[in-house]
Amino acid sequence: KEEMIAKIKKGLLVTNVWYTRFQNHSTGDFSTIPRDGIFLIENGNIKKSVKDIRISDNVINILKSAVALGKKPEQILGWEIQTPTTTPHALVKGLKVTKSTDL
Repeated sequence: KEEMIAKIKKGLLVTNVWYTRFQNHSTGDFSTIPRDGIFLIENGNIKKSVKDIRISDNVINILKSAVALGKKPEQILGWEIQTPTTTPHALVKGLKVTKSTDL
């Protein structure tokens, strides 16, 4: 994870998501709300926390845009996940993120 963070010129570290909803299961379009920790990364350094963002993207786009995967898979289990998933950290380029206008 630290090696991937070091490669980021400007981006976000998202530690957890919830309320993930698919708008179209056939195409993979979804949106989700990051929670528990969202951090701005600049020149490989975590600068500050961020809040009130939403990720709205497509599963196929994310798979195509992954530029690195972590070496250590971790089990993910949340309050709305009935079956745990084991996955590594991923560095994804061009993820579609929007910020709330109600701030």
